[in-house]
Amino acid sequence: MELEKIVRDIITDIPTNAFFDVHTIVEKLLQEHDETYLMNIGNYTNASQYHSKISAIIAQNSDIAEKAGDSYSKNIHDKFSECHLFKRKKHQAQQQA
Repeated sequence: MELEKIVRDIITDIPTNAFFDVHTIVEKLLQEHDETYLMNIGNYTNASQYHSKISAIIAQNSDIAEKAGDSYSKNIHDKFSECHLFKRKKHQAQQQA
């Protein structure tokens, strides 16, 4: 499954109005779609560049996620670092229901 679709599916599973950061999405990718994560990381010089790409994918899903500032949370190296914070929006189809 392609990375963009998986990221969107992960966002969709997050409760409406909940806040999440890029580290959350990366962790879910590693837990549930490790093959896809590992297949795509080879396209980048380092994990930071790859995670920036994942952040951009999240931002492209503006119908279900909106940028909400920055977060400071544990990364895949078990160290705290800054990353983008997002808020799960109600999807248009959810608003009409």
